[in-house]
Amino acid sequence: MKKLSLVGILMLSLNAAANQVCLTDSMAETTPSTQFVVHGDGTVTDSTTGLMWMQCQEGLSDADCATGVVSQYDWSQALQRASDLNTQGGFAGYSDWRIPNIAELLTLVEEQCTQPAINALVFPNTDDSKFFWTASPSLNNEDASWYVDFKFGISGPVARTGHYPVRLVRSIIE
Repeated sequence: MKKLSLVGILMLSLNAAANQVCLTDSMAETTPSTQFVVHGDGTVTDSTTGLMWMQCQEGLSDADCATGVVSQYDWSQALQRASDLNTQGGFAGYSDWRIPNIAELLTLVEEQCTQPAINALVFPNTDDSKFFWTASPSLNNEDASWYVDFKFGISGPVARTGHYPVRLVRSIIE
């Protein structure tokens, strides 16, 4: 597999991280770049969790995730998007992509940063103006599911009728 060097990731992502605010002097990184393997095929493996992520949110492509338009779905459409992708041949040679659960998506939150609250070098051009869907339904409201907000790194339940982006994930077996 082709891997991008940290220098390559930095060069591709300088623009995406330009507005990001990080407390680098007072707080340690929670998702350091060394935790991830960027494969160069649009996928990223988190060596801590054993999850493989699509580097770009749905609708975007290229190494800097700047080509295309962010796709937004209601909750049932988001779940169906993952199924449709797998049925149509998958992505990067894998056909077991899915919407992450709340615990999985929260592992991408970079707690020392906001706007976006994600490692912008590894996951460039992440939309921080919208919530991201998870596959986790709300236990207290049958019409809501959990989201992660990558603007500030928070989460909560939201009505399933809202239209939000997704970042797909797959479990890897070593």
